[in-house]
Amino acid sequence: MHGFLTVKAQGISSGSYKFKVPEVNNAIKYVSKEEYKRTIFVDAVKGTDTNDGLSTDRPIRTLDKLAKMQLVFGDEILLKGGQVHEGTIELTNLNVEMSKGRKIHIGSYGGAKATLDFKGYPAGIWIQNTSDVIVSDLKLTGNGGPDTKTFMSRKDEKNKGQRYAVRILSNNSIEQSLVKNIIIFNVDIQDVFLLNPVKESRACNQWDMNDGAGWGWGVFGEVLKGNGIRNVDIKYVTVRNVSQMGIRFKGSGKIDGSLPRNVDNVHIENCTVYQSGGPGMQFNKCNNSYMKHCRITESGNRNDRRKWGRGSGMWTWGCVNFLLEYNVFEGAQGIADCCGAHIDFNCRNVVIQYCLSRYNCGGFIEILGLNYNCSYRFNVSINDGWRNMKDKPTQDFWGKVGTPGCLVTVNGHNHDKRYYGPYQSYIYNNTIICTEEGNAPYENPFVFNIATSNRGLVMMNNIFWFAKRADAGWSMHRWKDGEDYDAAYDFRISSGRKKGNNVKADARGSYPAEVRPMNEKELARMGLVMKNNLYKLYDPAGTDKFTKVAKALPEGYWDENALGGDPGFANVNGSEAEDMIPSNAGLINKGMAIPHLESDTTSYGVYFGGLKVLRDFFGNKIKGNIVGAIVPNAQKK
Repeated sequence: MHGFLTVKAQGISSGSYKFKVPEVNNAIKYVSKEEYKRTIFVDAVKGTDTNDGLSTDRPIRTLDKLAKMQLVFGDEILLKGGQVHEGTIELTNLNVEMSKGRKIHIGSYGGAKATLDFKGYPAGIWIQNTSDVIVSDLKLTGNGGPDTKTFMSRKDEKNKGQRYAVRILSNNSIEQSLVKNIIIFNVDIQDVFLLNPVKESRACNQWDMNDGAGWGWGVFGEVLKGNGIRNVDIKYVTVRNVSQMGIRFKGSGKIDGSLPRNVDNVHIENCTVYQSGGPGMQFNKCNNSYMKHCRITESGNRNDRRKWGRGSGMWTWGCVNFLLEYNVFEGAQGIADCCGAHIDFNCRNVVIQYCLSRYNCGGFIEILGLNYNCSYRFNVSINDGWRNMKDKPTQDFWGKVGTPGCLVTVNGHNHDKRYYGPYQSYIYNNTIICTEEGNAPYENPFVFNIATSNRGLVMMNNIFWFAKRADAGWSMHRWKDGEDYDAAYDFRISSGRKKGNNVKADARGSYPAEVRPMNEKELARMGLVMKNNLYKLYDPAGTDKFTKVAKALPEGYWDENALGGDPGFANVNGSEAEDMIPSNAGLINKGMAIPHLESDTTSYGVYFGGLKVLRDFFGNKIKGNIVGAIVPNAQKK
């Protein structure tokens, strides 16, 4: 499938950029290195369930028959390509028998991919407390239930609350619940919904994640009181048109990177998620993992009333040592968050680098509270952050609950109303473009939401190329239990509870506050190192380092060594990373070395590779230090 989709036609996006619809293939590409004791062939047209299924001449016909054949390690299940096979394949609690290095493979034969239609079943492929499974070369679809009121086909169905293309589950139904060594390769997932068509939209118009509602998912690996999930490879998987998330992994252990009950060592490469109703991908307590060369387009999509309609392209929560690089995040939609990729609470060493982020309504950078040593570096952002909740077309589509878009959000938001951190954040060498044409019909978005709760933040060598003066987001000044309770972005701080008969506490017991400017000690505690950034509206005729950038930055913000001048972009009104290749070598080569924050107790600063980066966005060698993500006159590799 190929073609184009115009986002503007949905009535909520900025500009007229057209996103590509992902292409899929019908080829069998997985080459097995395993020797299987038994290969079972399933032919939905010529097969017969009285056959033994052990050759292409004697295939079985149905997946119901397959379920009665007592699958074990060493089995290979091959579905005839070019056919639709109705039902489900379930591998439940097979870890009670040791695999002894043997695998289970589920795939296709006959020169093309088979389609597994799991409509009316909890999953296309259900993997519960079963390790050493390979899923390859299939098409999976599960669009609702048997009829308008029935979501599951089996009357005694226990797992009836959600629908998944591939479900990976570690629970406590057996002692041997550690799930490991899972491969999903060259699989296409499309149209996954729990519900049948509905009259009223289920789209998100409130803050709650609403996980408990019935949704359709692509690949979902989850630990529910089990021992964990480890060593998962997902490559060349395409997920299209699901009501919730495309790919998700969720642990249930501690948030310190420890193994018990968590997810560890997940590798996601060359995958695509297109028009998911929720986030494209999400990782929760998923450690020592990476996501590379993936594309997520229009997460939070609402083209079907059954979709959630909110979601960043990707977001992490409670993850330790997670690398995201060479990805494209584009067209994220929804009332809050909805950045290309954002780092939610409780993470450590999450690094986003060499990624293209464009036309995401919520913004480009979002690092929230209780995060440590997280980084965005050497990325390109084009016309992100266009969400404007005061705009009537937006309200008609999303409702009135939500937050305005913001390009760079670094604040201490967490489950507590009080802000904590983030701690030791490194944001450097990003090229951030926001054009009037690309953002139309909206005004330029908010740019900096840098909360006073920060403890160590480097903001250096970035290009902020905006046609209008940067704006700052709202600030909330509250007072509780005799101290400030701020969510402030204006370099002011609460000094006491406001007085007056009409001053009342909110549901959490905090009061509106009087405010004052932060003092030098409080500013120093923030550890904000903001210098050597390049601004389109920099005014070299200013009288000192503060007023020189007054045209470019909101009140209260400054840059210790602001830069001005024209980078000489190849096409500043373009939408591709190569459009932002600069030609002004004299300007771009004015970069500075990134310092190790004084408050940072780690030896590395940025976990993956340290602070010094040797290659630019396109892989060109960097000589010295540069400004922005791309070397002058870069070669696209």
